[in-house]
Amino acid sequence: MSVEASRKILKIFGIIEIVFGAIGLLIGLIVVAGGGAIAASGMGDVGAVGGGIVAILGAVLLISGVVGLLEGIFSVRAANDFSKIMPAFVFSIISVVCAVITLIMNFKNGASSIISSLVSLAISVLIFVAALTIKKNNE
Repeated sequence: MSVEASRKILKIFGIIEIVFGAIGLLIGLIVVAGGGAIAASGMGDVGAVGGGIVAILGAVLLISGVVGLLEGIFSVRAANDFSKIMPAFVFSIISVVCAVITLIMNFKNGASSIISSLVSLAISVLIFVAALTIKKNNE
């Protein structure tokens, strides 16, 4: 892959990751708040356990949103200045690992979950390959 193609990939998919990361953060906050509301609803042990589970899922969404947002920000920044490629490279590795774990966990959930996970994995791999190309050319 050429350096110019890598620059374009980092910029385009970085912007996409920023958007999806921000959406993930927003949804994660809503889910955490919902879990807290369920736990505080006065439904006894069932409400406490259910609310706790929902809050944990919300926290996972929050972490995923933060990783995606940071990957996007660092990718766009690296597309404009190749000397700042290392954070984009590191977050792309983290994102690829998270996407693989999500894909493995979603095999039991059906085709739509698998397709979504594959798209996420493809975006993360593209950013990783682009960052690796730029990193190798700057050494």
